[in-house]
Amino acid sequence: MSSDALTIERSALEQLAALLLERAGLKVTPDGYNGLRLALQARMPATGLDDAGEYVRRLKQLAGEHELRALLPLVTVGKTEFFRDSRQFAAFENEVFPELLKFARREARPVRAWSAGCATGEEPYSIAMVGLDRGALPNEVECWATDLNPVAVENAARGRFAIRRLLGVSEPRLARFFNLVDGQYEVTPQLRDMVHFDGHNLAAPIWPQVKPQSKDLIFCRNVIIYFDQPTILAVMDRFYDSLRPGGWLFLGYSESLFRLPTRFEMIEVGGVFIYRRPMRGGTTSAMTTVVRAPTTSTPIPAPAPEVVKTVERPTPKALPLVVGLQIPRSTAAMPSPVLRAAQPPGTGTPVQRLDQIIVDIERGDFPRALRLAHALAEDSPDDLAARITLGNVHALMGNIDEAREAYQAALQREPLSVEARLYLGIAAMQAGEPEVARQEFTRALFLEPTLALGHYLLAQVHERRSDPEAARRSYRNAINQRKGPPHALIGHFPDLPTSNEAIAQAAQYRLAALSER
Repeated sequence: MSSDALTIERSALEQLAALLLERAGLKVTPDGYNGLRLALQARMPATGLDDAGEYVRRLKQLAGEHELRALLPLVTVGKTEFFRDSRQFAAFENEVFPELLKFARREARPVRAWSAGCATGEEPYSIAMVGLDRGALPNEVECWATDLNPVAVENAARGRFAIRRLLGVSEPRLARFFNLVDGQYEVTPQLRDMVHFDGHNLAAPIWPQVKPQSKDLIFCRNVIIYFDQPTILAVMDRFYDSLRPGGWLFLGYSESLFRLPTRFEMIEVGGVFIYRRPMRGGTTSAMTTVVRAPTTSTPIPAPAPEVVKTVERPTPKALPLVVGLQIPRSTAAMPSPVLRAAQPPGTGTPVQRLDQIIVDIERGDFPRALRLAHALAEDSPDDLAARITLGNVHALMGNIDEAREAYQAALQREPLSVEARLYLGIAAMQAGEPEVARQEFTRALFLEPTLALGHYLLAQVHERRSDPEAARRSYRNAINQRKGPPHALIGHFPDLPTSNEAIAQAAQYRLAALSER
């Protein structure tokens, strides 16, 4: 049965929305039901089901967990938008594309871009608009746009959008690249001809459609967060082989190759990190504004002290619930360890500013860290790390309501952020709300089942709720991740271990303590 022939009742959409809220914390309002319908039309034929109610019933069963995770990338299709993540597009428009166009013209060929995970088409059309606005001729830019969801690809190829989906498009671009047709805005034929849409599964082991070294640019944002590490590494290898030397890879803010063994180099462009296949012979880019990013965060030295006075302060108290993992409690009453004239916020690149916030957190200068984190979140509203770090500073100071507000703002940008769910759980632990914490940790583990820290913290919650058997299960799950890959969490929270070995040792200690009771 074709996907178009499927009848999907509203009741099934309502049940699916409730299930997504329960399992993943993903809130889908009735306005987003069309996205759910597209997702069901894409996934149901693969399972051999033509009844949406039966499909949702299977998702609710334990055996349906795998299928629900397969559905997640499709149900978030409605979160895409034109020129999403404005700082990345500014770096692309002002720095990356002009260089790519220059090299392509030198070789008498077009710039070839790939929007991998294009959803309903906003991203590839944004890429094409940038190309034309930066002086490229229509035949000098070719954009290949692919997605796993065939229904979304079909809609994207139509190129029609309601006005509410064009909020990121400026008035000049709206007038130049869109025509009003039957109450909707349709991309011009010139723009549509620059983009070719296809179905494509990034997790497939072979990509016969992609020739080696055929792409100059790949946008793959908010896609690999749904993959496990072996799949991510395999995809990165194929992306690398698909790019020309010097080609660029844009990932989402919630995605990082930090600590992953890939062949890409990480470059800071206009305050954002982008990945690149190195030039032949190890030569550097012609862009003078691009610097190679360090593989580890380098602390920014403190400013030269004019009036510096060291002030003793008490050591932060560990949160009693988290045995063996030191999570600082409220530090609101603690004086700053250094008295100095504060640097004006907003200086440096966003990456440098985030590093400075981390330095201040480690020094215990929480009031200054909070001021800088607020300024960074306001200046870079699309930056997930800025939002989450702001929440973490509030949590460290005991401002639980403000911390939760920052984490929820991060979830507005990336509804399936594992970090936001994890930190919401920690905030609930600090507030003495174990049931809320259990719910958030469970959601984080649904999104990332191999997160050792999540299993450990969930076990702590079970202990607080006087459920030793559930606690033992979760501690064993944490121990089972000992040999698995570590997870580099977005947002800085001191004293949270990233080593699975350290977490496993702490879990073993707690298991022994439980068995003695």
